[in-house]
Amino acid sequence: MGEAADRERPPWRCTVAVQAALCLALYAAFSLGEPQLIPRGGVDALGRGARGGGVAFLSVAGGARGPIDQERLLRQMETTAKLYEVKFVLDVTQLGADDPLWQNGSTYFQALNIPWYSTSSHGRTVGNFLKKVKMPYDQVLDIIGLGTWPLQEPLHGGRISTSYRGQIKWLDRLLALTESNWKIVVGYNPLLVCNGKETRKLDVPFQHIFAKYEVNAYISMGGSCGYFHRDNSILYIGHPSSPGGAQTSVDGFFLHRVRPLEMESMLINVEGKLVQRSVVQQHGTGAM
Repeated sequence: MGEAADRERPPWRCTVAVQAALCLALYAAFSLGEPQLIPRGGVDALGRGARGGGVAFLSVAGGARGPIDQERLLRQMETTAKLYEVKFVLDVTQLGADDPLWQNGSTYFQALNIPWYSTSSHGRTVGNFLKKVKMPYDQVLDIIGLGTWPLQEPLHGGRISTSYRGQIKWLDRLLALTESNWKIVVGYNPLLVCNGKETRKLDVPFQHIFAKYEVNAYISMGGSCGYFHRDNSILYIGHPSSPGGAQTSVDGFFLHRVRPLEMESMLINVEGKLVQRSVVQQHGTGAM
């Protein structure tokens, strides 16, 4: 009888394998539907936090989204903010504080103690701001918000408007006084137009100021130059429009990580997948 019982009892290896499979199935069931950041090369491909002594922040295109789309976007942004120790969020929008995403997102992130900053390119409100961020090794990151609505005003007799001239003077004075290591300007309107291999610069006075004071990057809505476009030492970063826009069907946000020698920017979609990535090095350290 003992031999018969031994024949009916399953081998111990089979029992262990079945238990392991059940554990994996249970884990998958609990994890199903949770937003995860899965870049090419796996989760560890990006690294966690701002390694190397840097600062991480997010930027996102404002605008109206349906409740489900907005919830998916904000949940993925929240997951990324926690994973990479994000310090603040930039909302690229025409409407400033009236932007629907800013109104919901800034409240959504209150529990994380992560502030939101908004551009403005609508009406008569000048959306200028300066945020100074301390970095390790006594470095400073300047985030400069530039209201770009005066850039859209028509010329009168070949002359720029008073508000346009005022924005030029404001940006020039601000950059002349700063001694920061990193200078990133954010505005709503793109400043480049790409047509094949040709690149045409819009609002040339601002481009001259960027070059004069060694601005590292300009963040705006996307245009015809794609998500990333390098012009000399300046990286132009263009956001995809919100769902339903004519520009692109991709919805997502950028994760930026600024370190002493380089800034890495990654476009992440609402599913947590890495869409595109670019790196710009600090002035004087060579190009990548």
